[in-house]
Amino acid sequence: SSGINAEYGEDQVYKMKMMLSVIMITSVLVGAEALSCYQCFDMDISSSSDELKKQFDSNLENLDLSGVMASCDSAASTACADDMMDTCFAVTVRATMEQDGHSATVKAILKSCATTSDPDTVNKDERCEVPEAILAAVSDKSCKLETCTADGCNNQEIPSSGAGLKISLLLTALTLVVIFN
Repeated sequence: SSGINAEYGEDQVYKMKMMLSVIMITSVLVGAEALSCYQCFDMDISSSSDELKKQFDSNLENLDLSGVMASCDSAASTACADDMMDTCFAVTVRATMEQDGHSATVKAILKSCATTSDPDTVNKDERCEVPEAILAAVSDKSCKLETCTADGCNNQEIPSSGAGLKISLLLTALTLVVIFN
């Protein structure tokens, strides 16, 4: 240290230490900022039959999930609750059932935060396991996982049919199975 002081002077060494301190503090603050992702759920149901639409309406008219998770229509990208969350994701599920010349299609999307330190949270097989199990009896189904690492990057949308019922995937799938079986 005395060699550095002699070569640069105490004032310059002090300035370098201060600059290094500012750089380190800035790095910590920038690195500590939480990732911001959309955290919401939306579903759209369409049907070729007015009768099926009425059945959905009558079975699900009192269902309100607004307190469970925000609708993606009104959700903004928000900070993930845990600083360890380093990935945004979107799981998109689609299923179509047909019976007696009529069909019903359910499209759903779940958006949230995940962490790559837990590989299951960013694994398609893990994320799609529950929806695929619920829809096991349905032959025309798909599940897709998309991940990204920038603020607000999970802004995918599901195409709307205009029917736009916002309900639980589990309840919808079960209702479809009951109606079509």
